[in-house]
Amino acid sequence: MATITLKLTQRPWTAYLSLAKPRAIFPHLITAAAAMFLAVKGTPPPLTLFYTLLGGGCVAAAANTFNSYFDRDIDALMARTCQRPLPSGHVRPGYALAFGLGLGLAGVLILNAMVNRTAALLAAAALVYYVLPYTIWLKRRTYWSAVISSGIGAMPPLIGWVAVKQGIGLTPLLLAAIIALWTLPHFWTLAAFRREDYARAGLKMLPEKGVNIWITGCAVLLVITTLLLVPAAGMGFIYAGTAGCLGAGFLYLALRMNFKGSSGAARRLYVYSIFYIAALYGMMIIDRIVFQI
Repeated sequence: MATITLKLTQRPWTAYLSLAKPRAIFPHLITAAAAMFLAVKGTPPPLTLFYTLLGGGCVAAAANTFNSYFDRDIDALMARTCQRPLPSGHVRPGYALAFGLGLGLAGVLILNAMVNRTAALLAAAALVYYVLPYTIWLKRRTYWSAVISSGIGAMPPLIGWVAVKQGIGLTPLLLAAIIALWTLPHFWTLAAFRREDYARAGLKMLPEKGVNIWITGCAVLLVITTLLLVPAAGMGFIYAGTAGCLGAGFLYLALRMNFKGSSGAARRLYVYSIFYIAALYGMMIIDRIVFQI
């Protein structure tokens, strides 16, 4: 008991921040922000941008916290996750659950009060779907959970779009499709080079056959979708050139993994995928600032 008490007193804010997984929140923020810049064809109202990212960030942090809460038993079995706040004893489960509830409620209320109801409803729906069907049920039962859950990550661009513009058109759907197509190779490459870790926890995260072909196929569709955004959203040469170069790199690493099938090739594609999505959506924002219409 004394050991547990000691753990709970170690850097509590750091432990709670770790529960929220800030690095996992960043892609949600930059994709939502990019959608807002594309929706207004320039720079969105600063306060609307701030509250959209604040509310959306809180909801994303709540989703990550709930994921840590419900997965604490399997996290304790994996080398990659056994030192997280819950399995390591730095945060008690009840406190983590309360923290997640508070973040989720705060995020939805901020979006509803300071942005609009549609953005709040989309965020709430994404949070509920991520926690209930995906985290609690699908993740532990089928490797197709990655496919089914890829749409959840596609919600931030839609939230960003409806925050400044009414209705959903081709551009926000393409922005969402980019995230959905990116999620699969990003997730499956992680599962590929962490295969033994997931197996230790009893999780089947990869298709039994043809995962490298699936990853390559998703990569091809991903690059095509990013380039379709150029005519659909009237993007300039900054984004078009970046999308082409980044896409070429993604395809090269996906094909390399397809032919080699090694954990090293999977790791390289996984690391590149993180850089890829941040750079792609970041260049969307820069392109809209430079070529304001």
